[in-house]
Amino acid sequence: MDIRQVANKDKYDLAASSYDLIAYLMSLGQATRLYEEVANRVDLPSGGTLVELGCGPASVIPSILKKTDKSSEIVGIDFSSNMIDIANRKKENNGWRNVRFECMDMYEYSPSKGTDTVVFCLALTAMPDYEKAIEKALSILKPGGQLLIIDSFPLHTKWYHSISNLYIYLKSMVVGAKPVGKIINLIREKTDHFEHQEMVLGVYTLIDTRKRQV
Repeated sequence: MDIRQVANKDKYDLAASSYDLIAYLMSLGQATRLYEEVANRVDLPSGGTLVELGCGPASVIPSILKKTDKSSEIVGIDFSSNMIDIANRKKENNGWRNVRFECMDMYEYSPSKGTDTVVFCLALTAMPDYEKAIEKALSILKPGGQLLIIDSFPLHTKWYHSISNLYIYLKSMVVGAKPVGKIINLIREKTDHFEHQEMVLGVYTLIDTRKRQV
């Protein structure tokens, strides 16, 4: 485990109350835009289920709810009890009847039915074993189910990526992430209909892909 990730649980418990502000600052003021773009990509059927792994204080959930049917079920999973407490307060204050949050290790989450969409929003690179996290996401998805990921991955195809990558690495020291460019290729190899979109001059990449059909 990378030293930046060892104390993540305690760090996120402590940072829970200021997480949304931190995300806003670390994203160069683009957090809302990132959340909205994730929501725009969600392809959830009426009555379907969306699971966010590493949901934090439900930062992206409001944007997703604007784009999905009220008959759908939205589930947020996070290991930080303080994050989940804040998420549940948002749920109560906003009357989110089709949303529930669970405080647990995401690897222990075992839904009773296949999931239509799994989301990692600014969470995957903060997880100690990204390969295990990706496998978990794929294991709970239905065949053909959607995997949506937005995170910071080093890129190397445009002239300004060296600047973007420097910021990504500096940011990772603050948020406890381990940015690894090969995550993109790993996901591409394991899924179908892979699409990716560069955002904020390469500081963020949005991945939209599908679990392979059996």
